[in-house]
Amino acid sequence: MTQPAIVVTGGDSVYFPLIQELWQSLRAAAPDQPPAFGVIDAGLTPQQAASLRAAGAQVVQVPDDPAFPKGALRKHPALAANFGKLWLDVLFPGFDTLLWLDADTWVQDYRAVELMFGAAQQRGALAIVPGGGRYWERQVDVRFLFGGIGGLAQLRTFNFKNGRHAGLSLNVLRDLGTRALLNAGVFALRADSPHWPALRRWQAFIFRNGGKPFTSDQIAMGLAVYLDGLPVELLPTTCNYIRPWRVDLSRPAIVEFYYPYATVGIVHLAGQKDIRFDPNATTEVIDLHGQTHAVSLRFGHFQRTAAPLVDAG
Repeated sequence: MTQPAIVVTGGDSVYFPLIQELWQSLRAAAPDQPPAFGVIDAGLTPQQAASLRAAGAQVVQVPDDPAFPKGALRKHPALAANFGKLWLDVLFPGFDTLLWLDADTWVQDYRAVELMFGAAQQRGALAIVPGGGRYWERQVDVRFLFGGIGGLAQLRTFNFKNGRHAGLSLNVLRDLGTRALLNAGVFALRADSPHWPALRRWQAFIFRNGGKPFTSDQIAMGLAVYLDGLPVELLPTTCNYIRPWRVDLSRPAIVEFYYPYATVGIVHLAGQKDIRFDPNATTEVIDLHGQTHAVSLRFGHFQRTAAPLVDAG
């Protein structure tokens, strides 16, 4: 008998505190019925893995797939989390729907998790948040050649650069290069979705052609959707919010930077290196009145550093 859903993350010993905080945030956001929780062991210590299992998490190792670049894994064991996220249906059998959250995310509003699960149920689609939109000042990154005379320019998008490293043909690059990035840090799929074998097929292709291991998951998703035509449901930014930062101190809560200041559901600390590795680190955020404050953006630490500001207001 299958279970409804599981939330999965992964990481090494350095990311262990963030994995704990992500799990804590899930239980705080859905105290009555938190989802099952899984972890891909990408370099945890035996004690860390044992503590997660003792608390009820399912902790697994990535499969020993011959397509994986063994040298890259030996040098950077944490890559196992990136490789493993395309194998969730195999690693965590018995669940109807699987939601991946990078270890540097946490859940502030559980409605975002419900949106991800719900979107994945639509036609077995890939539920994911695209790049672009109102938080990207430049929708397409280009480098003008010879001063831009005659309109000559070089495409510099994530999809184009990493697709080129993966040995994609020029025809594919022309199409993929101008498409929206699909952010693999947060995504959901049904266990019976046709995406899983397609993603692993593209991942193996990328590895064979010397593509960058760290970005193989994200490029594989773009190829499965844009080239194979597999169904996709694009979710709002609140389901994978990266920046810029604004807070509503009346609650307190992290909200979208622009009006109507919707509550962020899933906070993603991509690019926040200091905060990811130092719980005491802070960054400047703006409140609804335009005032600047220094707060942490990590779960628990945000609430702690924002609470005095609420009292002061």
